Amino acid sequence: MGRKQFSADFQLMFRLLKLFLFIGAIVALSLMFTLLSLTVGDIFASLLAFLPTAWAVIQIGQACRPFLKGFGMWGSVKALARGYEYLKGVVVFAPVAILAWFPFVSEFQTRLLFNQAFSRVLQIQRILIGGKKNK
Repeated sequence: MGRKQFSADFQLMFRLLKLFLFIGAIVALSLMFTLLSLTVGDIFASLLAFLPTAWAVIQIGQACRPFLKGFGMWGSVKALARGYEYLKGVVVFAPVAILAWFPFVSEFQTRLLFNQAFSRVLQIQRILIGGKKNK
């Protein structure tokens, strides 16, 4: 019974910590927008700068795996790498998902794929028929 109570309290404290971190990040961003005249382009540029930095930190952590396991920090490196992969997946697939919502993208794909010049380059008919090459 004591372990269950401890884990529930720990989970509550962890959620409160995440809430305070989220509120702190929102307050920090709003202060930067108002006081420092931060723009959306600046945020985009800083994200582009931090992506290779995070990758370098993860690679250094993997190279120092025996030392980090000794200090008990290997789980943190794995969690950082997992979060990095999730973030990169969102960066790669979010534009594709957003473009898939628009009907003109589907129409553009259809026109491109069924264009006669494009189809002649592919020469799918020869593959489907299984014809022999001319010698």
